[in-house]
Amino acid sequence: MDWITFITNWFGENESVLSGIAAFVVITGLLLTSFGRYLKIFLAKTVYTVETSPSEVNKIRQASKPAIYIEAFTGNSDEARGFALELNEDVRRAVTNFTGSILVNDVVLADYIAYINVQLTGSHARVTLRLQDCDNNEDFWSGRFEADIENKFEAIDQLSAKLSGSIRYEVSIRFTNREDDSFEVELGRIGFAMISLDPSVWDDARISAEKWLDEQSENSMLQAIYGGLLMREISHGYRPLNDEDSEKAERALRKAVTLNKRSDFAHTMLGRYLFYARLDHAGARASYSRSLDINPLYTIGVKGLAIFDIFADNTERGLELCKDTNASTQRFEIDEQAMRSVAAGEIKLGNFDEALNWAEQAIRHAGAETTPSLIILAATAGLAENKIAATRAVNSLKEKHPEITIDALRRWPYKDDADWELFVTGLRKAGLE
Repeated sequence: MDWITFITNWFGENESVLSGIAAFVVITGLLLTSFGRYLKIFLAKTVYTVETSPSEVNKIRQASKPAIYIEAFTGNSDEARGFALELNEDVRRAVTNFTGSILVNDVVLADYIAYINVQLTGSHARVTLRLQDCDNNEDFWSGRFEADIENKFEAIDQLSAKLSGSIRYEVSIRFTNREDDSFEVELGRIGFAMISLDPSVWDDARISAEKWLDEQSENSMLQAIYGGLLMREISHGYRPLNDEDSEKAERALRKAVTLNKRSDFAHTMLGRYLFYARLDHAGARASYSRSLDINPLYTIGVKGLAIFDIFADNTERGLELCKDTNASTQRFEIDEQAMRSVAAGEIKLGNFDEALNWAEQAIRHAGAETTPSLIILAATAGLAENKIAATRAVNSLKEKHPEITIDALRRWPYKDDADWELFVTGLRKAGLE
């Protein structure tokens, strides 16, 4: 029997086997396409029902960023639903542009779901946000926000900033609390150290970040976080950055921006470095502005540019935004930095009693006496001629830093030397040598 006759007979006798092979090839091809992902999800749900799925098996992440799905907004009236549609568009735009997460358009692909409801009564809006973890269908956070909708566009801007900011923060917190030791989860934990008012937390986070620098050298977020952590002295101390930390911070932050030009966070961190560490006002404004070009509702970028205005170009405008805590502050922000910056701006305008009130408010709100806030408290108390408050602030500074002197202080980021000299005059009047 020749080979042709043998193969022909074999095909005829094994038609069912060939059909199986053909089916296998087709299915394998489908699974390798984008449609295959949906097919796999469908098959998994069919085979593993809720009753039979093993509850102890952790979800294996295929992506390094949390995936967020935003449900269609609901409302208590036709007017509320119309307002909700406009609000939905702004919130989706903001979440889409966030660094550190992705917005998905199919709920089956989501890690977290956001549910938002709008209630209108006259010119007043009440918006509720509820966040759910898809791993266990557990609601893990909810919040309520209020706005006057007489100026609809302004109300939408305010609510969008609060909603998108809360989604970003609460999802990030949930993600970094996952019970795994992946780099992505560890990166989130390192990043959140920068919210802490405890300098030792920053130090520990910096050590953790440095362990990943070689392995994750091309990760923009790690570079941006590391650059931020290197600015510990700016957030918690009184001296200029030492040359080594300054060079490392600038190198890391510029690399972060190069690796991801669309990172609102990286541009904001670079702006912060240029503003506080280098007193490069033009560079700082450009970086803050670029962050807001990417995401106009990025609260940290908005606050950064407002604080920049207080010290540099438009003090009144910066003060207005930083004072409007109801419109621009989320519940998770310890706004000590913005409040002490308001105090610094009121000094510039000559409103010394008002400056002292804001300096005291910064410390009271934070529940901690950071070194920068004690410095602004001493300066404002000295200029306001409040000897009790001035002496208390200076004594607290010397208790934390026995070696502290005016000559050792870094220059605060006032654009004009005359404003800095007025600040120093306040410190001298307070009793700092």
